[in-house]
Amino acid sequence: MTPTVAYAGMLALALQFGVSGAGLGQAGPRQSPAERRTALLRQAAKGTGAIPALCAALQDENLVVRRTAVRLLAEMGEPADAALAGALTNADVLVRRTALSSLCDPPSAEALPHLKTALQDPDSLLRLSAVNLAVQIDPRTAEVTALLEQARQDESSAVRDVAARALWPFFKETVSIRDRKDWDHDITVAQTIPLPKDGWRFKTDPNADGHLQKWYEAAYDDSTWETIAIESAWEEQGHTYDGVAWYRGSFDLPAKPECLAVELAFGAVDEIAWVWINGAYVGQHDLGTEGWNRPFALDVTRELKWGERNQITVRVHDSAYAGGIWKPVSIQVLQ
Repeated sequence: MTPTVAYAGMLALALQFGVSGAGLGQAGPRQSPAERRTALLRQAAKGTGAIPALCAALQDENLVVRRTAVRLLAEMGEPADAALAGALTNADVLVRRTALSSLCDPPSAEALPHLKTALQDPDSLLRLSAVNLAVQIDPRTAEVTALLEQARQDESSAVRDVAARALWPFFKETVSIRDRKDWDHDITVAQTIPLPKDGWRFKTDPNADGHLQKWYEAAYDDSTWETIAIESAWEEQGHTYDGVAWYRGSFDLPAKPECLAVELAFGAVDEIAWVWINGAYVGQHDLGTEGWNRPFALDVTRELKWGERNQITVRVHDSAYAGGIWKPVSIQVLQ
């Protein structure tokens, strides 16, 4: 039996026994909302036998009565799941939120039908709750992935961002050699090679799916992308845009010097950055909105091609204001 059918059966049973949101089965003058709520509390104290009455009260004209009913159902746990599943389409958004929270505690594969319903909800905050619950499901099955892909197309940028982050396949621990505790001597910058300021290619990615099109590959054809300079925010160059965008550039390197390591140093990127060198992922700078003006460096010792031309791709996410690689980028040779 599906949750919807079970819920309908409970409601019919409640009405059959004369339990309604208006009077909860008691004869006489119409009760006030406070009286109806008190009657619900009394019935709930008797245990799961009160579920039909609580189910019917979800249709009460008074929001306080409805919200009391869904809270009491949530406290009953699994026996009330069918009623709570029906409450996911209730006219009151707080009833829907309470029902979803209860049905997905803890988030699991069994909660997927409820999350699918919630992701169709007109309330963006409820959809945001649903996608945050979905990313907690472990293991990440194909069905969960499909649900997140659906959320990645949501009209709400907050919902899209949560889903996109959950689906993001690139991550690498990024600890500078200068911060490693296994080095017992000072690290110095023996040589700095600045990357070109001009001549970069730029493309916005409003659907956050450029990685699926492999925009990071060294051989990707970016000839149709716009030209942009770094060391200046993209909004300062006429791109009024918040979201994900990509930079692609190239630079030549001399013969390989003697060194302990080599790092790619960014003065700052507004706000979050993911970086590839010659098609290989080298790391990320992800401090959220706090990272917009923080310098960072990524180890590229193995990825660089000395004596040759190198390709660099930077994916940037900016949630507000300027956006982009707004300070210099350089190769630092460490000794």
